[in-house]
Amino acid sequence: MTNTNDHEGSAAPRAGVEHVQRIGAWKVTMWLPLDSASGNPREIRIEPHEDADPQEVARGITSTVLRQIDTTSPGQEMVRARGESALADVHVGLTAVLPHLPRGVSDQYLAVLSAFYVRVVEIGERAPVQELEAITGTKQATLKGHLRAARQRGFLTKVEGKAGGQLTDKAIETLKGINVEEVLRQP
Repeated sequence: MTNTNDHEGSAAPRAGVEHVQRIGAWKVTMWLPLDSASGNPREIRIEPHEDADPQEVARGITSTVLRQIDTTSPGQEMVRARGESALADVHVGLTAVLPHLPRGVSDQYLAVLSAFYVRVVEIGERAPVQELEAITGTKQATLKGHLRAARQRGFLTKVEGKAGGQLTDKAIETLKGINVEEVLRQP
């Protein structure tokens, strides 16, 4: 795996990771952008390997070769490393702010919970509510109810059939109104 800031045929330099595999007579090069949340390659290039048997190359790229391409491992390593660091940041932020917010299911609480939920989803966590339970100590059922309330009260958009959503303008305005430094100084 190598970092690359410029890519063949590209008009402008771009940040990413290039991963090369050899499968039979073929050299498979994958490019993953550094900002990839999923860890899946954005581009795959297949070309004859320098040492390839000309007869194998003449047969062309077969479906067997395509099935053997491992698109998950390079991205998983990158996402795992980034995700662990980002989850640690979420943990620190959430545990620092939540105890200082007004008790109950306030607008401030729902906005903060929604923001951290969106962040956990963005970093690729497959079970974001379970991760929030581990961080907050609040049961998953309760957190799901709070996220439902956040959607109903206009802090978080809904994504059908899967985890996710986006912060609404209302949530962003509420978050701007929370002076985190002041909140953390309260007893």
